[in-house]
Amino acid sequence: MSTAGSATRTDPLYETVRATVETAIRDVVGEWYYEECQIGLDSTFAEDIQLESMEVMEVAERLIEEYEGRVDFVAWFADMELDDLIELTVGSVVSFIVASLEAAG
Repeated sequence: MSTAGSATRTDPLYETVRATVETAIRDVVGEWYYEECQIGLDSTFAEDIQLESMEVMEVAERLIEEYEGRVDFVAWFADMELDDLIELTVGSVVSFIVASLEAAG
């Protein structure tokens, strides 16, 4: 799974993307569940947050809309093995988005 990017956790772009991803997840699962799960960068979508595939796609759709197609989740997901998808973390999504935005200029 490729999530390489030059941003660090203190990079302003990284922090902005992190907040956007967290908001998208919160909008899908609800504030109470979000707080109950104590969702962080190391949280996995499948096990820690326990999202169904349709909920993961809803989060992705919100992010695609937010970034106006500059982030190609479809291609990224297509390159992943099943284990990669199961182990997908909030931090890896944030890093992927940051890398995509940096590449798009």
